[in-house]
Amino acid sequence: MQKQITITMGVLLSNFICFAQDKVDTHTLNYDPESLKIIPDKYLEIGIPLLAIFFLLNAVIVVLKNRAEQRLKLKMIEKGVSEDALIKIFKESNAIAKLQPLKWFLFIFSIALAFLCIHFTRDFLINQSGYLAVGIFLLFISAAFIIYYNILSKKIN
Repeated sequence: MQKQITITMGVLLSNFICFAQDKVDTHTLNYDPESLKIIPDKYLEIGIPLLAIFFLLNAVIVVLKNRAEQRLKLKMIEKGVSEDALIKIFKESNAIAKLQPLKWFLFIFSIALAFLCIHFTRDFLINQSGYLAVGIFLLFISAAFIIYYNILSKKIN
């Protein structure tokens, strides 16, 4: 028994001595950042200006909507509409206004989940065109908006 242990230790030690100076290759991605991008440049070149235009138009629409609703409320009060009627008329806009933080939380949370999913599947995205990554983003964002719509429809009804 002692002889077997000695022979086993000798073989393992000789293997360790032989490969002591070798560098162990870690898992590295064979990735060229110029030719193999996970999200292609054309999406960023088109997407970022479109996103800026979307936010600008969204801000203008929100300001105009708030001013129009305020004017409508003032005119209705001047004409003598009861408070119960006003509450019924503006119930939907109040529910939407209360759920705005939830909408943006779901939106940002879904983007974070999409980034995590892309990070964990980056080995599959190598040598791909980038459409899979864009599809992952769209899938998570659409799921977030479906969740928001379901919550909003339950709150309004």
